[in-house]
Amino acid sequence: MRQYLLVFICIILATVSARATHIVGGEFELEHLQDYEYRLKLNLYFDVVNGNPGALDPSITVHIFSKATNQRIASQVMYIQDQSLVQYTNIDCARGELVTRKIVYYQTIYLNPAIFKEPQGYYVTWERCCRNNTINNIVAPQNAAQTFYMEFPAVVKDGDFFKNSSPVLFPPLSDYACVNELFYFDFNGSDPDGDSIVYDMVTPLNGFTTTAMPVYTTAPQPAPYPEVSWLPGYNMNTQVQGSPPINIDRKTGQLTMRPNRIGLFVFGVRAQEFRNGKKIGEVRRDFQVLVLECPRNSSPQVVAREQGKKEFYEKGTVLRINPANSRCIDVFITDPDLTEFVTLRARPVNFSGSDYTFTGTTSGMINQGAALDSLKASICFADCFDTGGKVYELDLIVQDDGCSLPRQDTVRLSLMIEPIPDAPPTVSLSTPNRVFVVKDGDKINFDVLGIDPDEDIVSLSAEGQGFSISDYDITFDGGTGTGEVKSAFTWNISCEALKQESYKVDFKVTSLFCDEPVTRTITIDVQPESNNNLPVLTTDQPDRVIELEVGTPFEANLFGKDIDKDLLALLAQGEDFNLTDYGMTFTSTGGSGEATGNFTWTPTCEAFDKGTLRVKYTLTEDACAPNTTQDLVLEFRITAPNNAPVLTSDQNVLTFELNLNDSFEAQLTGADIDADNLLLSATGDGFDLAEYGMSFQSTGGAGNAKGIFQMQAICKATEQEVVRVNFTLAEDACDPAPQQLTMEFRVKAPSIADYIPPNIFTPNGDGKNDVFEVPNLPSEFCTAIFSSIQIFNRWGRKVYTNSSSDFKWNGEGVSPGVYFYVIDYGTSKYKGSVTIVK
Repeated sequence: MRQYLLVFICIILATVSARATHIVGGEFELEHLQDYEYRLKLNLYFDVVNGNPGALDPSITVHIFSKATNQRIASQVMYIQDQSLVQYTNIDCARGELVTRKIVYYQTIYLNPAIFKEPQGYYVTWERCCRNNTINNIVAPQNAAQTFYMEFPAVVKDGDFFKNSSPVLFPPLSDYACVNELFYFDFNGSDPDGDSIVYDMVTPLNGFTTTAMPVYTTAPQPAPYPEVSWLPGYNMNTQVQGSPPINIDRKTGQLTMRPNRIGLFVFGVRAQEFRNGKKIGEVRRDFQVLVLECPRNSSPQVVAREQGKKEFYEKGTVLRINPANSRCIDVFITDPDLTEFVTLRARPVNFSGSDYTFTGTTSGMINQGAALDSLKASICFADCFDTGGKVYELDLIVQDDGCSLPRQDTVRLSLMIEPIPDAPPTVSLSTPNRVFVVKDGDKINFDVLGIDPDEDIVSLSAEGQGFSISDYDITFDGGTGTGEVKSAFTWNISCEALKQESYKVDFKVTSLFCDEPVTRTITIDVQPESNNNLPVLTTDQPDRVIELEVGTPFEANLFGKDIDKDLLALLAQGEDFNLTDYGMTFTSTGGSGEATGNFTWTPTCEAFDKGTLRVKYTLTEDACAPNTTQDLVLEFRITAPNNAPVLTSDQNVLTFELNLNDSFEAQLTGADIDADNLLLSATGDGFDLAEYGMSFQSTGGAGNAKGIFQMQAICKATEQEVVRVNFTLAEDACDPAPQQLTMEFRVKAPSIADYIPPNIFTPNGDGKNDVFEVPNLPSEFCTAIFSSIQIFNRWGRKVYTNSSSDFKWNGEGVSPGVYFYVIDYGTSKYKGSVTIVK
């Protein structure tokens, strides 16, 4: 019946503190979109009637922390994207004081695999203060905050992408519970990845926000988070008192309780996510339940009995339904309450499928004491329903529309059901033959008959094993008929059919039983015969392996013959190469019983580089059942004899010592008795000739080459101990033998010591040895440039200096004795002594 509750609970409607947010609860979700993009969502449930509009935040900032270090990894602002009212199981049970709105915040985020890779995973949180001050099971609810919490795994595992979405909990309803009445609600969620979910009760998290800071204005705090404080008599296992207290089935997520007092109670549920037996994440839902004093609602009752019998079904017995029994069961529904609306449904327990139908009245109003004080319906099983010798269990459930939740009664039927029997179809041929030996021009002809003893609709078809019958001169229409179908099969054997040794054809008749095809097959084997003789392929070459020199012409003739006078054709092809790539030609003529071919070739260096070349000649015949093609292979092995050229020089030695600025010239000559084209070249060993003052001019030709090497010893050559020049004589031959000659040069630069005169002079004015000088002293030695000469007495006092390399010191103003000088060339210095004698 439609019951409107009259009890008005004043405590529920009492005015609440302005500090309370009236957030009923909520939970996080994380949905994988693509690659490393995810949608992070917070479902928030808000008390519409008593809610503080100021607590409905247009945007929120959530925070992601590392489980391993509790360090904050990221923060994300999310905005309200959707709003909707939370529905009642039965809208007729709606209460004006219980209206809940679902607020959805979400944002697309990128979880960088370079960051979100810690094996321990991560957690995301959002905190908000404060709760409804009318909550009856926690201490100071008006000062208690809420922390919404979810754990999720890393996005990479063992270096590979790890795809995962969080569990999605069943949306809550705006239902309330009644004192001393069983309350049940399905919290069961689903997992997009097929992971298993384990449910348990958890104490709601309080967090760190307060009435003074309802949302964070400072850096957010990591876990662990403080929990709400339970009032005496309440704890994690008894969050709502009763018999039983509130609890959730760890496997099904079914939430049940029978509360023993009215009030508003907060509770927490956790869904843990497991993959391959290892926990990878969890979702927590923080929620509230309202318990009211409600009018009593009696449960409806349902009973059943096999159609045609008087005894009602008793629990534990097995109904055995065979083809001789009625396939229907009568169901009777009653309810002690007046004017009650009831509904009947069936739910398979240990099987899937719905091979049954209801007739009669499965829903309606029951008026106790009147003519219609019960409902009657029948459930009938399909002819094809088969339990396969097993016991199937089926629940017949009747449910009323009482408040706050419907009451129901169930009768569980145990059934063993056999289907209506069916005889399979048969297929037959009008001929006893199953193997047909045929030749060109023969004809196969017979009828195919398909019959179904039960007069079911049958279809007839033919199918080749490994070939399509439409490719041959075959006629077979097949068809469909009720109980019987007949079709003629005809095959006109032609040359095309003789190209295969055997053809198997399947004739199939098919009927449907219980929507499943039942097929029977007969197979024939068609075996073509041929009297074709093998053609013969020969050549005028006595050997199959032929050695040829480059440049030597070669010719071979091929001959094909066939005593059946079939049309012959000759072809030639290279093994792994094209004939034209190596200058080979092949021409042929074919005809009735004969074919000829001519192969010509002059090997080139390209053929020598290949080494061995194989040419296959193929003889084919145009016959109904041609034999395997005849092949003949000639193998060519190419040689290229060659004498090495000779490289000489007009220099008797190959190692030379030169002074700076010396000139050098060498004549080089190349000769080849094979008269191959020669080419002379010169290269520096790790340097460019021109940079070292060198040049090389050469001329080449058939069997001869000449070259002139010239060199000016410059400073660059003095920087290396040995300078090497390589002269190479190359020849244009299939198997070239290049020659090389190397010259070595040591270039000596002048030294200051080469210019130093005797270490004494007599400045007495006699015109002989009157000054100290270094005649012809260069102003520079390649990279060393004269800077100065300085002369010092024995006590280190400078007595003379000059910046010119042609200096002259007469010893003026100094006493006789020994003096020391330093000649400075920048990169090097030379020290010596000179004695003045007066």
